[in-house]
Amino acid sequence: MRWTNALSILLALSVSFEARCVDAATAPPAPPAPPVVSASVTGPRQTVFDTRNSCEQIDIPDAPARAFRDDRNIVHLIATHYVARAALGPNLNQVKHDCRVVYRSPKDPDPSHFQDNNWLYSFYTEDGRRIAALVHSEYDADEIPKMCATPKDPNNCWWNTVTFAQSLDGGYSFAVPAPPKNLVAAIPYRYVVGNRASAYGYNPPTNIMKIGGFYYALFNDWPYKAQKYGPCVVRTPDVFSPGSWRAWDGKDFTIRFADPYRENVAKPDEHVCEPVLAGAAESLVLHAETGNFISTQYAPDSRFGGPAGFYIQASRDLMHWSKPTLLAKLSELQATDGPGKWTYDYVSLIDPTSTDRNFATVSDHPYMYYVRSDGIHPPYVRVLFRRQVSLHFGG
Repeated sequence: MRWTNALSILLALSVSFEARCVDAATAPPAPPAPPVVSASVTGPRQTVFDTRNSCEQIDIPDAPARAFRDDRNIVHLIATHYVARAALGPNLNQVKHDCRVVYRSPKDPDPSHFQDNNWLYSFYTEDGRRIAALVHSEYDADEIPKMCATPKDPNNCWWNTVTFAQSLDGGYSFAVPAPPKNLVAAIPYRYVVGNRASAYGYNPPTNIMKIGGFYYALFNDWPYKAQKYGPCVVRTPDVFSPGSWRAWDGKDFTIRFADPYRENVAKPDEHVCEPVLAGAAESLVLHAETGNFISTQYAPDSRFGGPAGFYIQASRDLMHWSKPTLLAKLSELQATDGPGKWTYDYVSLIDPTSTDRNFATVSDHPYMYYVRSDGIHPPYVRVLFRRQVSLHFGG
């Protein structure tokens, strides 16, 4: 099924989705049973980018791969660090790493500005010229004098937010609004120099998905005070308006994210989101044939009841998700890679045959993109690989 048919599925989902929200207070329908999905790796390993060919030391794949087509039908594949570059080409099978910097983090030491180290993480464009980006913004206080009380445990000095950037030239440069207009989502608590509760804040978002008149994504988070652990569903009517995103509260999209530096947050529990699945979602796509949503996750251990590896989950409505299904065992990836101290992360699904400008749709045979890091030469020796996979929905 091509994108035109998938769009009709999305519109139907949107009507049903929004109707459930309106009727939730009076007669909530039974939640739809999550689809049954299985997957397997079917193709050989292909190298997309090897840091032996990087433009500088910090030029490494440090995020899940995302892609979009610009207004000249050039594909931009981005899986980058806080100094951002893209791979460019006529299609996903022919992209080449480009040394032009499309965004450079300001390394602003003021936590109230939400722009210390920024990763361009998610993209959405309708015309290929103006592109909205959700940004993973880290406040890495262990790198800032007098801002980390536990330098031997830098996790306590790690505070994250989701912010906004945009490109007006087809993705060849991105700019950020002046703070605080850059803020999309922050937990309702300020950064604490003496924190001992480990890392906290909203973590990297998934892809942005348009459904009817709204744009949706999943935001990840760490557990901290009123905020529970797990990905939350968020949406906005205007992807270019950073402050317009609202989170699902279990019944409707009523949660407004607060700015803890400019608001007196009397009731923090009214400004945190409700998780909809366990773990941390790394990507979000639509299976075009069935209209089911798919999220990818990385499990470094047996937390999902199976071996360490990459997993997928499926949903009909973004709220109710299937149990994690194994996509690829880490042991099998390691066996293919041979001797070494390999670690893996940043898994996403992208389909070169997608006709959607944002590669939001996949067929039964997309590619699994992922990053392999070399533990013997950390942290700058990495490779972005891809392998073709097969998806099957049984219910």
